[in-house]
Amino acid sequence: MISCQKKQTAKPASNHKIDLTEDSTSAGTANRKPKIKLSIQQDSADITDIAIITTSLGKITVGLFGNDAPKTVKNFIGLTKKGYYNGILIHRVAKNFLIQTGDRNTISKLKKAEWGKGGQSYYGKPFEDELFPDKPSYKNGYFKGTLAMANRAQNKNTSQFFICLDEAIELDKRWSIFGKVTDGMSVVEKINLVKIVPGPFEANDGIPEEPIKIYSIVIKKYNS
Repeated sequence: MISCQKKQTAKPASNHKIDLTEDSTSAGTANRKPKIKLSIQQDSADITDIAIITTSLGKITVGLFGNDAPKTVKNFIGLTKKGYYNGILIHRVAKNFLIQTGDRNTISKLKKAEWGKGGQSYYGKPFEDELFPDKPSYKNGYFKGTLAMANRAQNKNTSQFFICLDEAIELDKRWSIFGKVTDGMSVVEKINLVKIVPGPFEANDGIPEEPIKIYSIVIKKYNS
């Protein structure tokens, strides 16, 4: 498991963790610093492709950083074109922090105990992180609307990803950033507000009570 310890201003630091993995059995933590209300990018990473994610709560459009994270973007586009993400659920809402999806186990209610633990890469096996300090996306970090990979461990990426909210800005840079929300952030915020069934980490981190489904994802070349 890769997790994030939450630290809050005006409140004692929490000992609870937020999972950013598809496997909840191994250990790892990333410190979460006090919340900073900041969503300003230092530099704009080049958008090479657009993905339109249609969910049961509305559409989210994301720009993909094919130059900053080419292998990660190829993985996402490859899985999308195979229909891998069609019908899956957003299985995790960590309030005011991030939302997470990408596990095909969520299509089946019979596999509910396995939700969040599955994943498959376009390459047929887990692939390495793309964390390049000279790239704009790395310099920007996890600002509001950032699209990044969740993984089993270092260099174990498959299909799960998350979208950040404001409090994720100060995450340790251990998860490959490969895009950002360009339209539909109001839909992400709507997802953030849904009622959840708390998971093992804390009361504000769990599975939505009412399923939130990804119906489809459509890929387009940027400016095409």
